[in-house]
Amino acid sequence: MPAPTCRSRSRGLKHTGGLLVQGLLVLLILISRIAQAEEDAVLQVTIADPFIELHTGPGTGYPIFHIIDRGSQVTIIKQRTSWIKIRATNGEVGWASRDQMLQTLLPSGDKLTITEASRSDFERRKWMLGVMGGEFGNAPVISIFSGYSFTKNLSTELSLSQSIGTVSSSTLLKANLLMQPFPEWSYSPYFTLGVGGIRIKPSSTLISANPRDSSVAQVGIGIQHYLNRRFIFRLDYSEYIVFSASNTRDKNEEISEWKAGFAVFF
Repeated sequence: MPAPTCRSRSRGLKHTGGLLVQGLLVLLILISRIAQAEEDAVLQVTIADPFIELHTGPGTGYPIFHIIDRGSQVTIIKQRTSWIKIRATNGEVGWASRDQMLQTLLPSGDKLTITEASRSDFERRKWMLGVMGGEFGNAPVISIFSGYSFTKNLSTELSLSQSIGTVSSSTLLKANLLMQPFPEWSYSPYFTLGVGGIRIKPSSTLISANPRDSSVAQVGIGIQHYLNRRFIFRLDYSEYIVFSASNTRDKNEEISEWKAGFAVFF
């Protein structure tokens, strides 16, 4: 009957959309935690130039409201593009240009150096967390994954995926190895090999609606691109074998999947 199928598809899309929002919220929470950690890592420096100008915002278009003289100490709060937010000893908080701050002195007497997450940091990353969406078979899918890098070429990942289709829904937990032969490339290809387990639950409109658990094996290929700071974009394609052969099934199932998404590394 067409009506139940439409309602099932609508419920599936709404549920998958809700999962996507939840995945994005998890990613945003992680990003905010990383940003807060970087903000909390304050550092005190001494003004070496005759003075430093404090602006009300991160840019020359913002007015100068305070001058800090040579020999004064300031506390670095955070960075935004080429501007640094600092706090003076009298409590004044404002923004100074990166060029001026590079002339300040550390407690050791050395000049301040300011580093940002870069492509080289991405190549040396240890942990990654991301969210991806796409299609698993003919059904929409959302995945959350985390990864740990052993070397710049080899890492392991753990992912949890949820797919809601018109005929059935599935939950997939998978661990895989990721091999990246050219990590220095701007668009870097990678290959994956994984195993896991899947629970497939038929639609409640079907006569046999009992869920079934099966093991899976996966092989895939993808590409990832370093965007900026701590963000990367990923696109991948995978082929799965679901080991579902039994007394009632003649052979295993083969399922294709494609996904795209974003991740943060640290």
